[in-house]
Amino acid sequence: MSHPAQIDPVERAIVLILKRERLKAKISATSLAAQIGVSRTTITHLESDDARPTFWVLKKIADGLGLDFGQCVVEAQKEAKE
Repeated sequence: MSHPAQIDPVERAIVLILKRERLKAKISATSLAAQIGVSRTTITHLESDDARPTFWVLKKIADGLGLDFGQCVVEAQKEAKE
């Protein structure tokens, strides 16, 4: 049985918010990865909970999607409490 890589609920909520926004914007993981300078597998592994994100990667993803990273964190904290 595999264990989730993202053990902190706020951390996981941030990743899911970024994934939701990426899908809403109809941006592929490949396109986003190329735009922000990370590998596609970095994004897909984070989204599938196979890797822990670093602050740097989360911020780059948020920036690439045109999102305010601080607002994503605030929203994730609210979602993690639910």
